[in-house]
Amino acid sequence: DTTTPPPKTVKFNIGGHRHEVSRSLLETHPNTMLAKIASERWCRNDDEPDGEIFVERDGARFRYVLDYLRDGKVELPVTESKASL
Repeated sequence: DTTTPPPKTVKFNIGGHRHEVSRSLLETHPNTMLAKIASERWCRNDDEPDGEIFVERDGARFRYVLDYLRDGKVELPVTESKASL
C-alpha cells in the first residue's frame, strides 16, 4: 500500500476568488481553521472533485488573511476597517 503524499499547495475558493496557498504556510499555523480544513483528516481528495476547498466568505478580503499568516501583520488600505475583517 503506497500512500500518495499530499500536494504542496492547497486550493481555496473563497467566495468565488481562487487562491493557492502553500501547505507549509498553513502548517506554521496548525490551530487556524484554514489549516484544519486543509488537513488530511478533514479534506480527502474525493470530497472536492476539482481539488478546491470552498469557503463562503469575502474572497477579496482573504488576501489580508494570507498577509497576516505570512507576515504576522496586515497593512490595510484606508478603505478597509479592522472591524470588516
